[in-house]
Amino acid sequence: MSDKTVSEIQQAFTESTAIVLGGYFDQIDRLKAQRDLEEGRYLDQLSPEQRQSTLRNEKHQKATELTEKTREAYAAEVEQYHSALAKRTEHLMERLFKVEDAGALSRAALATDAELGVLSELATRADNKELAKAVFVAAEQRGLGEHMASYFDQIDPEARELYSEWSELLPAEALERQADTVDAVLPIPDPDSLMPRAQADLVR
Repeated sequence: MSDKTVSEIQQAFTESTAIVLGGYFDQIDRLKAQRDLEEGRYLDQLSPEQRQSTLRNEKHQKATELTEKTREAYAAEVEQYHSALAKRTEHLMERLFKVEDAGALSRAALATDAELGVLSELATRADNKELAKAVFVAAEQRGLGEHMASYFDQIDPEARELYSEWSELLPAEALERQADTVDAVLPIPDPDSLMPRAQADLVR
């Protein structure tokens, strides 16, 4: 999926998880709407309190199973999302920051900020894309926007959009938290929340 941009990957994840969560909440709503046990289960032998207690327990069991199943589906979407982001990140890193010429990279890394400007002009005049990229990498690391802009304008206009995309990437810590919060996103419903208020009070 590295051909998809970061925003496209994020949009696909948003849409897929919306489907997963939407289906889950629809089923929970239908479960909440159920007001009595299904017929044919010796209901006449149960008191109203027993019927409602049984209904409450069955609803909770179904909601628990549904929640666990949905957590698995949601976690699978998160894993696919992270995998796609990792592939795109790898592509962007190679496209933006990989410098084949170790000598050029060394010159840029050891240059002062002022010397980077000289190297940038030299690379542009000589049409030396490897040196220009090395200067860009060093400038990016130091936060020298002027040299970065010069690289975008004179050497690699396409890199401007790719760098903007690179800047949209979430930090690794945020992705780790996202993977670890599936249970928080989908807590198992409280049994009373599945019952109409009067029925919930009846079975307490």
